Amino acid sequence: MPKSFPRRLSFPKLCEILVAYLNAGGDKEYVGVSEVVNKSDITLHNISRNNNFLRSWGFIDENEKEPGKYRMSREAAEFAYAYRIDPNGTPTRDLLMKFLSKDDVLTKFVERTERENLTRNAILVELPRVIGDLRADKVGVNAFLDMISYALQIKGISAPMQPARPAKEPVRMAKPSREASRSITRFEVPHPGASFSVNLTISPDISPERLKEYIKAMLEAYDEHSQEKASEKKE
Repeated sequence: MPKSFPRRLSFPKLCEILVAYLNAGGDKEYVGVSEVVNKSDITLHNISRNNNFLRSWGFIDENEKEPGKYRMSREAAEFAYAYRIDPNGTPTRDLLMKFLSKDDVLTKFVERTERENLTRNAILVELPRVIGDLRADKVGVNAFLDMISYALQIKGISAPMQPARPAKEPVRMAKPSREASRSITRFEVPHPGASFSVNLTISPDISPERLKEYIKAMLEAYDEHSQEKASEKKE
């Protein structure tokens, strides 16, 4: 079938799809896209539209009797396993290089890029014509170029490394001390003719005597308020 480029996903995301296929058991049997989604953080839509790329290059093949179910090739499964263990290891790169090198058109194009010392921008323009996928999007072509650069170690065309965003510091909640846990206390205060609750915010350095004075002052204020209400009703 005609070769195609990835769609709207970076090279690491494509590798994540392959690892998800492996984790879903796609190296042994045909699995559906929904099973692959459950093994990755990539959406079903993004996996589905990149299956054509994976299928055209031989990473996966589709079940003729059950369309929509795919199984990994042995070489793709070996690469996915190695990538899961050691993404930047030389043996991992060698597995992908061996896999991609089976395509004569791609191999000859890589030789030409090294012979003519083509820049990354020049290769991005040439690749869709060479591969035959003129409807490719820029993200997909860049992802494929990153893939062959990763595998074939093409000098001078590696994508620039983006600085990683600093991880957000987790908000740590200090465990309240025993004294602080008693800083808000609820008192049920009995009073003739009324029943009410008083919520007090108490600092650890307040003495019991001072606390009694606070409560006494509140009760006196309540008495005055009650007497004023009673006088207003009589008038």
